[in-house]
Amino acid sequence: MLRFFRIYGMSVVYSLFVLYMSIVPKLPDLNLPDFDLKDKIMHGGAYVVLSMILCYELYRQRYSFSDKWMLLWGIVYPILFGGLIELLQENFFPPRSGEWSDWLADIIGTLIGFFLAKWLCQKFFKPEDKGLSCR
Repeated sequence: MLRFFRIYGMSVVYSLFVLYMSIVPKLPDLNLPDFDLKDKIMHGGAYVVLSMILCYELYRQRYSFSDKWMLLWGIVYPILFGGLIELLQENFFPPRSGEWSDWLADIIGTLIGFFLAKWLCQKFFKPEDKGLSCR
């Protein structure tokens, strides 16, 4: 179990962070300028980062970007996670509300994150030695 968290700890911690930020009643004021799509950009950005972290940790374990596990955890997991959070917001965490447009922003962010991670990982990182893998 400790080995799992050493290898995939960033993914677990960031997923919990996204969940927490999605269910707290009032988000902290970040003093960001107010504009029409700010909420959607923040949703998309959170899922760009989530997908990139997941892909990076899997890539380090020698999963290729065409591997079914990379596709499952780098794309499918964040999309389902975002949908689940929207359902939880709508049904259990007032005054938060679930919105289809937020989930769409999550999906777009996930796809951008996956392809950005694919480019960055293959360009700048090398998979770990076999001895350090969780496989």
